[in-house]
Amino acid sequence: MIEDTELTQFCIGPIEPDRIFSAEEGEVAYALKSISHGTCETIEEEKKRLQSIVPVSPETLGFELDMEVDMLPFSLTTFLADKSVNGTYEYGDHAPGEKHYQEHCRFQRGDKVLCLIYEGFNAVFPAIVVEPLSEEYLRRSYTAEGWDFDNPSVDELIKNWWDWNWDSVVVRPLVRIIDCCMIPMGETVIVNRVYVFPYKKFDI
Repeated sequence: MIEDTELTQFCIGPIEPDRIFSAEEGEVAYALKSISHGTCETIEEEKKRLQSIVPVSPETLGFELDMEVDMLPFSLTTFLADKSVNGTYEYGDHAPGEKHYQEHCRFQRGDKVLCLIYEGFNAVFPAIVVEPLSEEYLRRSYTAEGWDFDNPSVDELIKNWWDWNWDSVVVRPLVRIIDCCMIPMGETVIVNRVYVFPYKKFDI
């Protein structure tokens, strides 16, 4: 089912100390607070609604415009707090061998960034970019960490990997967070490319 585009503001707040598994010196993670600003039916309405949000709070990481089909992003753009474009995802051709596989990321290997993650964390954390997501990385991780995605084999896992999740990068978290199932982040983490933001520290 096709849905109208939803405008969301990403804000940060203090994270509970017992959710921190480890942290490099001086590095801070944050709880994610998502504020909905309603839905838009046209591109003109999207632009108008985004620009009408003033003032932007000091706790604002950025924004997103997300149009979903069957509960997965189909067209999604993230913005910085100043409302300039951070990254854009358009559905299709992100799997290995397709034309948008490992789509260009504004951040390079070794860059220090801030990452937004849902998947049981609902958090924003600092990290170092390691590499674009690859089939080889999934194969290594499946074997090393014993992932359980209800797939009988790593080949089945790769076959079923969504286009949205192929458009991702691998990062090394500088703060490792414990998720809702009390499992800490690994030494590397997969993050959707459009949810990687420039590094900054918030005064909270």
